[in-house]
Amino acid sequence: MFPYIRAVLQEMPVRPEPPTEGFLRHAGHDTASILPMGLNECLLPPSPRVTEAIRNSVDSINRYPDAQCPALSDIITARTGIPVPRIVWGNGSEELIQGAIALSVQQGDRVVLPVPTFWGYRAIVRASGALLVEVQNLEDGMPDVAGIIARSREGARIAFCVTPNNPSGAMLSEAALDDLVAGVPEECLFFIDEAYYEFGAHAGGPDVLAALSRRNGPWIVARTFSKAYAMAGMRIGYALCSSEAIAGALKATTCVFNVPILAQAAALAALEDTAYLKWVLDTIADGRRQLDAGLRSLGLSPLNSVGNFVSVRVPGSGQQVARRMLERGVQINAWADTGYGDFIRITVGTKPMNEACVKALGEVISAT
Repeated sequence: MFPYIRAVLQEMPVRPEPPTEGFLRHAGHDTASILPMGLNECLLPPSPRVTEAIRNSVDSINRYPDAQCPALSDIITARTGIPVPRIVWGNGSEELIQGAIALSVQQGDRVVLPVPTFWGYRAIVRASGALLVEVQNLEDGMPDVAGIIARSREGARIAFCVTPNNPSGAMLSEAALDDLVAGVPEECLFFIDEAYYEFGAHAGGPDVLAALSRRNGPWIVARTFSKAYAMAGMRIGYALCSSEAIAGALKATTCVFNVPILAQAAALAALEDTAYLKWVLDTIADGRRQLDAGLRSLGLSPLNSVGNFVSVRVPGSGQQVARRMLERGVQINAWADTGYGDFIRITVGTKPMNEACVKALGEVISAT
């Protein structure tokens, strides 16, 4: 034990390295021949306006970026109605998740989290020293609304909900969302992760901000440019807060110059190209339907998803299926949560990618 490192950090399991393209290449894989369908990256390119904005801003990287992105905040305010002082920018939405925990919990405080969900939550909560209270999702991948409400009423400082959820792809209905907004106690910070917000809106999902406007207690909504805007490598996200007090506390947890200057230029261009965003969402919806149909043709029963991914139970071990898929040149993801060892998640790709993935999966299942 090291006296200068908090005990909770020394006791945590080693955090695994995400299998990014660079990681796989460094490990000796020929990434040029691997279909990257495992990390929920957008497998379509970003808007041409985005790449142009990045090129035009390269000569500015010797300067500090704007703190808290004022030009971006003006656009978000115009589109959401949330005033600029209640908007907080982060180095991806994960920084904002970490900040929400930092502003609300102390050692031993309770944090409610529906699971399975984004793997990063557990590491962030454990590092904070808080007590993680897990609420198992329903069999269809939907968050257990009644369970979240019940556990949040047991003295929780913060309660999370992810909609659409990752890795299931399930999206809360308007009625379920209203129940959560009304049911989470006012003294509990309610955090809704909308990393897949654009996909949910495209699928006709409920207006989370409208629902939260009826809540008396504090809340935060986090969104990101990593998914629908095809900018995972830019690391930029933002939070919409219920009050200036919450926003101020959240800002206090972030670095001053936390969003790179190229990311800000890229985000401005992405927000302006609404036609391209619609094309991305339409294309991914078509690909999701194609992938869903392909999985069903293999005799599988994928979960209903509105995201840029589809999850499904497979015969045997999901980790083993993922390894055998990688051997065939297709990278997918195996669910890591206890009790879900036979689930895999596949990122929606182009039509040829989806076809190749289904073909490879059929071969793997036949050989099992």
